[in-house]
Parts: sequence; structure tokens; C-alpha cells
Amino acid sequence: MINKFKRIVVPTDFSDTADTAISLAAELADWYDSTLDLVNVVDATVYAYAGYPFASLSKELMSGAEDALNKVKVPVKKAKLSRYLLSGSPAREIADHARRHKASLIVIGTHGHGAVARFFLGSVADRVVHESDIPVIITKKPKGKIKHPKKKNKPFSRILFPTDFSETGTKALKRAIALTEDMDAELFVLHVIDDSLISTHVEEERHIILKELRKHALEEMRKHLPKHLMENFETIGAVKRGEPGKAICSYAETHHCDLIVMGTHGRTRIERALIGSVADKVVRRAKSSVYLVRPGKK
Repeated sequence: MINKFKRIVVPTDFSDTADTAISLAAELADWYDSTLDLVNVVDATVYAYAGYPFASLSKELMSGAEDALNKVKVPVKKAKLSRYLLSGSPAREIADHARRHKASLIVIGTHGHGAVARFFLGSVADRVVHESDIPVIITKKPKGKIKHPKKKNKPFSRILFPTDFSETGTKALKRAIALTEDMDAELFVLHVIDDSLISTHVEEERHIILKELRKHALEEMRKHLPKHLMENFETIGAVKRGEPGKAICSYAETHHCDLIVMGTHGRTRIERALIGSVADKVVRRAKSSVYLVRPGKK
């Protein structure tokens, strides 16, 4: 396999949202024969108030969290599982744990909250992305019940890579291709032209500009894709117009993609940065998991 996820970290706050991340992390750990670290972080300071014995509060929270952590069911089949109870600022502790143990990937849920540790899946997921030296996969709890779910034999089967042709985007493309090849999945490559940034309101002029932007985007896409993918370019390559975050999520949903791989804080040569603030919008809107790669990271 091209990717080498020797160690995967998955934080939990004991919520249903965290369970979704745990399920995916377990699948990936089994797929790559990795070690899986289940981590809970207790931040006792958010419960402290004047007059309450802080040491006693911290001890009680740590004890309760340890019991809850040991009861979490992790559906691993062959991967090695380790459980870690940490204390401090959640995002920093998660990133530091991954760094200390030389982890290759963090899988974290959004919009979760726990009864034992403070709410940290959501806003903390964003902080983990910025604190981490390694890629992060962000998951969400599916809305409603899934009717007649298909039996999965691999973590991902259809992967979307939205590009702005930046250096970070190129790094993310390598990750997307590696995952595609590791899992024999389908890959889709998308560039979104934000036509709201075209200043002219003359329809004929807008049409000419959009046509040229689309032509240039397709040329850039062909330059960045490896030769073995060019055979299916008409099938996997697409240029769309609209608000980037919304268009990316819509495309992923329409094409039944179960993973979006993208860079953060990129810069584009065609129009405004697609990746960065757009990545935040994609994480909030997407129904699928989102794999984020930062500049200068592994």
C-alpha cells in the first residue's frame, strides 16, 4: 500500500458523533494494520469556579472519564488498540499526543459533546487541524437512519479531490491518489469557478470570461494529474461554477463520494483561494468525511 498509516489517533468525548469517528478510524486501522489510539481529554478548568476544591474536581473528572473510556466499544478486528486519558487543553493535547507517538493520521468528529469531558468535537476539530503536523479526517454523525446500507468491504470507495492548483492542493492530490490506489476506489477531480468574483454584469462579457476560465482550469487540471489518470479524464475531471464550498459538497453528494480530500490555506492562480476558508465551509456542509492536508505538513 502507498499510504503508511502506522498509527491512527481518534479522540472521543463519548458522544454519538465521536462514535462515528471511532467506527471510521477502526476501519482504517484494520485496513492498514495500524495501531489505533483512543484518546479522551479532560479539561477540568472549564468546570472550576470560586470556592470549589479544584484538585478534588479534577480527580473526580479523571476517574469518571477513565471509567467511560474503558467502556467505549471500538470495532477493531486485527488492529492493536490503546486507550489514553489525558488532561489539559483538548486540541493541544490531541495534537501533542499524535506528535509524541509519531502518529500518521487523526480522525475526529464534529459537533459532539460529552458528559464527562468538555465539549470539544466541533470547534476543537478546527483547532486540531491547525495544531496538527499530520493530516486530519473530519467525520460527522449521519442524519437519520440509513436505509438498507450496503455492506462495506473498504473504508472509501468514491473519493473527490477539489483543487485550486496550489502547492497545498498538489500535496492533497497525492494523498487522494494514494488512497484511491490503496482501496481500488474511484477518483473525481473538481475545480470550481466562483463567478461571483467576475465584476462585469454584461452577460456576453461574463460568458467570454467564464469560457476562458474553464478552458484554463481544464488545462491546469491536465498538467497536475498523472498520466495514468488521463485516460479517464473526461469521466473524472470536472469544472463547475458557483460558490465553491456549496458546489464541492453538492458534487460530492451527487456522485456519492464518501470522502473529500482537500488542502487548507491554498492560493490559486485563476481566482481567489478555493482552499482555506472554503475548507471550513466544506466541513460544515459535507455529508461525507473530509480529509484535510495543510501546507508544509506530511
